[in-house]
Amino acid sequence: MRPTIRNQHSPHYTALASRFVPILLVLAAFSAFLVAQEHYTVNRPITSTTPPIKRELLENYNPRQIVPIQWETDYDYARKRAESSTRALLIYLYTDEDLPEPTDQVPLPMAAACREFDTVVLDDDFVRGGLAWFVLLKLPIDATVTNEEGTETSILSLPGFEHMVGHPGLVVIDFAHRDTPYYGQVTGVLPFLQAVCPTEQQVVTFLRLPQGTLTQRTLTYAVRIHPDQPLCSEGEAPPIMVQLATEHALSQAERGILGHYNFSQRSSRAKDVLGGGMPSEICAQSRSGIGLYEGAIACMRLWRYSSAHWSIAKKNHRYYGFDMAHGKNGAWYAVGFFID
Repeated sequence: MRPTIRNQHSPHYTALASRFVPILLVLAAFSAFLVAQEHYTVNRPITSTTPPIKRELLENYNPRQIVPIQWETDYDYARKRAESSTRALLIYLYTDEDLPEPTDQVPLPMAAACREFDTVVLDDDFVRGGLAWFVLLKLPIDATVTNEEGTETSILSLPGFEHMVGHPGLVVIDFAHRDTPYYGQVTGVLPFLQAVCPTEQQVVTFLRLPQGTLTQRTLTYAVRIHPDQPLCSEGEAPPIMVQLATEHALSQAERGILGHYNFSQRSSRAKDVLGGGMPSEICAQSRSGIGLYEGAIACMRLWRYSSAHWSIAKKNHRYYGFDMAHGKNGAWYAVGFFID
């Protein structure tokens, strides 16, 4: 009979293992989080698989109606044409040169990103179908235009264009909704940050965003392009829901404090207008010193990695409202308000 050999240190090792295994699990989860952060850039999803194009993006889409893209090249003419035709103006700011990155002056391949947009993204049938809703204008990023005072100025100095942070990309000016406070204003920006061209799906999503202000539409875009495809922007967005989201975003930005304070008051106001329902809310605060576009992406990322917030964001609610505001502390405060 073979003698039994006992390990005199096994209780000690077992105790050590019981202490360190939880730590290792936490480190593994944190490592996975960092990998996800690295791959979820401002223009690319975490996964390599592009999410399917959503049903509402295909409304009124007919491949037979696609015609060659015709870009205007005169800013004043394109604006007047958009106004007279009651359509939004889509401006494509491009560059043929690599631009220095603002923080460390390392040249980024911006020209390559624009070439990919020209030759790959604009060749997509769904993208070309979405362009039919706009008056199209293509200008170099260093173009000068005539401002409202009648003087020549850089196009990047116009109101709203600061959110392009000096990068090429797409800008939308709304001339389709005359009786709104954002008529004639920039209501969409899609900068090619980090010299990364957006995917075809992301451009289609950008082109088909619901009407609203720049901050409202940018946050909605960040929600809709997330690779885990939250459903919280699939319902209706009545004015009262958007208004309450805007008010709370501005309140947090003014105070510099993140929170759900006065939630019961917002819930009562929404239910009074909409006839009842079960309200819920998600809030997020970005880090300081980043732009609008990156702030929206960051806030959606925070919602995804909070189980409580994600349980709300992933659902398809009957009504929703989104908005975000910039605080005095340099952070962005985002709000999603919902009723089932």
